[in-house]
Amino acid sequence: MHSGKVTTMNRTKILKSAAVLLGATFLSTGAAGAATFDADKISFRDITGTVEITTNSGDEVDVVIRQGKTYSAVELSEEDGTVFVQGVKWREEETKDCCNDRIRREFHARDGRKLTTGEPVDEGFFEEYPTLVVSVPLDSDVEFIDARMKLSMDRLDGALSLDACYVYGEAGDVDEAVIGVINGSRLIVGNVGAGLEIDVSGDADVMTGNAAMVDVDIAGPGDVILGNVDGMLDVSIAGSGLVRTSRLDGPLTARIAGSGGVVVQAGRADTLKATIDGSGGVYIDGAAVSPELRLFGSSEVQMKSVVGRINRHGGGAVYVDGNRIEKE
Repeated sequence: MHSGKVTTMNRTKILKSAAVLLGATFLSTGAAGAATFDADKISFRDITGTVEITTNSGDEVDVVIRQGKTYSAVELSEEDGTVFVQGVKWREEETKDCCNDRIRREFHARDGRKLTTGEPVDEGFFEEYPTLVVSVPLDSDVEFIDARMKLSMDRLDGALSLDACYVYGEAGDVDEAVIGVINGSRLIVGNVGAGLEIDVSGDADVMTGNAAMVDVDIAGPGDVILGNVDGMLDVSIAGSGLVRTSRLDGPLTARIAGSGGVVVQAGRADTLKATIDGSGGVYIDGAAVSPELRLFGSSEVQMKSVVGRINRHGGGAVYVDGNRIEKE
């Protein structure tokens, strides 16, 4: 038989649990609300709206949600150290995730390709939806799945995983990142301490700072602009996409189908492997080590200098320091 006494510790736990439950309930039924969790990761699912992420020196995740002009249901939960922020899937996509088709291989090359300047964000669209103001520990991991959002995020010592249908905004430095965006997205990310993976579908732009190694996959006319890459750079382009890096010191592998381009503005591609089918090209304003080139159509490769022997298959055009090298 229970004595009915409530200790100070139990009272604290009860009050804290009640506050979290009340906050989560208020968020799902009212115009605004807040909740706090002990966690080191946050995962956003099917979110449409504005997301503002700052960091704190503690070990708690604080979430504040302000509804927009139109009410949108948002649910909060926590499991095994991860906070889940769950929105509502768009009606027309109830039977599929909107990012399932983010990478396709059936794009026609775009003539006269140039770096896109980006469209302005549709502020009116986002005013209709909630604003999520989140504070996380500095070493947290942040994940987005199927999001349509305007994003601002402080520097993180953790990882950023972004598999978003549409994102417009910027994020600070992160330890590592996996970024997937589709048509219309415009994203700026700071330096990436370790690995960086980028998937772009359609006319979307991603710009990042420096990274240790990078894997880029573009389908369509998307643009990826990188800082210095101190390690491997692996690029696949289907269509007229562009990948440009300020400097590369490491191996470069480029696979292009269409009129896409890979530009290395300085450094050393050690080694270079390029396969191009179409009118695309690889342009290295630096040294290329033992180039292995498979060129078809009107493709071309330009290198400032070459170390070792050029191993060449197919046709295309090859230039070293501005001089065309005829096939042996």
